Amino acid sequence: MSFSVFDTIIPGMAHGFAVLDTYLDHGKVFEEENGLRPGEVLQARLAPDMLTFGEQFSVVANKVERHVSFLIGEDPTAPNDVEQTYTALKARMTGVRSYLHSITAEQLSGAESRTYHITPPIVRGWFGGADYIFYLVIPDFYFHVATAHAVLRHLGARVGKRDYLGWLNMENPGGYS
Repeated sequence: MSFSVFDTIIPGMAHGFAVLDTYLDHGKVFEEENGLRPGEVLQARLAPDMLTFGEQFSVVANKVERHVSFLIGEDPTAPNDVEQTYTALKARMTGVRSYLHSITAEQLSGAESRTYHITPPIVRGWFGGADYIFYLVIPDFYFHVATAHAVLRHLGARVGKRDYLGWLNMENPGGYS
């Protein structure tokens, strides 16, 4: 069985954004259960030079829109500066999932064969399509999902591997999509 670029990235990313949405719920509940100030978890980070929990959501949303725009041959949208509140971030997660659901396999057809010019801050240069997809787009996305998970765990929130994987079963893998 072969996989298309669409199959390789879109369902997993849609699923991942649903997982991120639940992490926002976990963060808010954690604040309430532990008597923290509203939004305190959104400001938490693993290390001083890392993005905050809330920024993980904003950045991954902007990056996914940019990566997918490149892959479908469109100019990337301008980064969206989202207020660091649970309500605003949840709306952003929903919006990006809707965007991903609007992408068709036909739009991504041939994306693995094109060359992409990437500019800093993370990398610079020209990338062949498959390398861009497998060495930047996919790992970059899951880095932010895993980091959001790690911040919650670091704070002591009750999230585990099942939360990271999301709702899965044999009849409906990726049921969050």
